Amino acid sequence: MKEALTNIILPAYTYSKKFDLLANNPNEEYVASMVGTPKYFCVGIIDIIGSTKTVAKLPQNKVSRYYEIFLNTMAKTINQFSARILKTMGDSLLFYFPDTCHGNRKFGFLSSIECGFSLINTHTRLNYQLNEEYLPKIDFRISFDYGNVTIMKTADSAIDLVGPTINTCSKINSLAAKNEMIIGSDHHEQLKKFDEYKFKQAGSYSVDLKHSYPTYTVSRKN
Repeated sequence: MKEALTNIILPAYTYSKKFDLLANNPNEEYVASMVGTPKYFCVGIIDIIGSTKTVAKLPQNKVSRYYEIFLNTMAKTINQFSARILKTMGDSLLFYFPDTCHGNRKFGFLSSIECGFSLINTHTRLNYQLNEEYLPKIDFRISFDYGNVTIMKTADSAIDLVGPTINTCSKINSLAAKNEMIIGSDHHEQLKKFDEYKFKQAGSYSVDLKHSYPTYTVSRKN
């Protein structure tokens, strides 16, 4: 699948390699180190539905092109909303919105939701291109959440974000409807004060036996 990433439109300064540095560089003193203090950001994940079964039926050169079209199409849209793509995670993209570190500023939070709507709107164009190249249709899910993350710098100076917010964003992704987006409760708390959108509770993610974490769908107000 490395070929699929050859032409992906990811800024070099945002791409994060896997933490396999010690294996490749046994003399390195560390694999990763924290940069500054933990911060609060909105993070997003867009994930293909059922790609494992789909690509199992494709020749390798078609698998590469299948992922390449998806990743590049989504990256172009994400980059339009002042978001930074951190890395690919199999058949998904992880990204975040730097402006949301200022909790009292509206712009970053509105950008996250408008980015979600724009990603949804790419569905028709994405599948038109796939069809032109005789590739299977792609459906996806989008999730967003907001919370504490730690910025890490690897031994080769790549940047990554780690923390429970990213884990939760990944977990709630499966609760989103096909080709739609879902947001976590902490992101909802930041957005509900804005008049542009309306929200509907969409279920919850079970944190443990005693606690659940609500999720919400988002739509524009008429």
